[in-house]
Amino acid sequence: MAHRDDPSRKLSEEPAALTGLARFVDWWRGLAMGRDEPEGLNVAVAGVLVLLSVLYGIGAAVSLWVRAIRPARFDVPVISVGNLVAGGAGKTPLTMYLARHLAGKGRKVAVVSRGYGRRSKGPLVVSRGEGSLVKWRDAGDEPYMMALVMEGVSIVVSERRRMGVRLAVEELGADVILLDDAFQHVQLARDLDILAVDAAAPVGNGHLLPGGPLREHPSGVGRADVLVATRCDRAAGADRVIGALGPLAPSAAVIETRMKPVVFWDVGTGDTVRAADLRKCSCLALSSIADPLDFERTLARLRMNVRGRLALPDHHNYSGDDVDVVVEAAREVGADTILTTEKDAVRLRPWRSRVPLVALGIELEITRGKELLVEALNGVLLRRREQ
Repeated sequence: MAHRDDPSRKLSEEPAALTGLARFVDWWRGLAMGRDEPEGLNVAVAGVLVLLSVLYGIGAAVSLWVRAIRPARFDVPVISVGNLVAGGAGKTPLTMYLARHLAGKGRKVAVVSRGYGRRSKGPLVVSRGEGSLVKWRDAGDEPYMMALVMEGVSIVVSERRRMGVRLAVEELGADVILLDDAFQHVQLARDLDILAVDAAAPVGNGHLLPGGPLREHPSGVGRADVLVATRCDRAAGADRVIGALGPLAPSAAVIETRMKPVVFWDVGTGDTVRAADLRKCSCLALSSIADPLDFERTLARLRMNVRGRLALPDHHNYSGDDVDVVVEAAREVGADTILTTEKDAVRLRPWRSRVPLVALGIELEITRGKELLVEALNGVLLRRREQ
């Protein structure tokens, strides 16, 4: 039985349709990122997952080798942004930072993404740099969010990145391509490979999927030109990244960054909300992202009065019934406001409940090594111009 004075226990007992998978994902992520040790029956489950990792590793290595034999090439600079682990390393904020930087230098930038979770098929223009042209379900939540908050940057989604790049170049006139989440997408030749790495857990527990978070063997980091250590404020710098991956990519520049909270905004009205006003509220933390703990730690640093948490699987597609359960969960813990991420806000619009839903916008901030990143970007653009 849940204790009535423990909001987190109450939230964990919400209907299985909403939280059953989330509980497993939370357990798996604690194991994969090395935060928790399995106990009891979970030891056997973890052992089976690690054995399956061996098969996954063989398949992943063969697949990468085959797909890299004849990569497609384009006449514009192609910059890839990706990571070694499954989700949660800060790729999207990094992609947005790079897009804004390049657009600010007068380049016609297009972000080409797979559009994870979208219901549409084939190449699709999400934005020509002036807001979204399609609904989020057709674009995917992350491309749609980028389209909403970035001006002067085109967004294209395509499960076949080659077709997406061709669309961006031929129809949108892009002269720089940013491939989102594409470190393992070796079918496309790229001029620069930028790898986002969580400074707190560069390789998680060190195992490949599904026993750990790694998409490929850590030796793959040797393809990277730039290592962007994210959330360095949480890990006191990039030392873990340098220690774990530096010897595998000795020529790669290492950049230190953090995620900076930028603005709170009301999802129902679109109005900005002052942090000082939110601190007077009792809040429920709601998220369906790869690492909900990072969002919750951010709220704690901002001194929000969080009474309970509800963490769902990444990219969760909220239904009307889900919204009712979320609102009821807020009432159970005595929360008068729901705090969520911008990615979740995309999937929760329009918001019509009487309980306010407020989203937190964040941006990537470089704390050390910006000149190295700028040098790498300028070098790519210069080489292409000379060619």
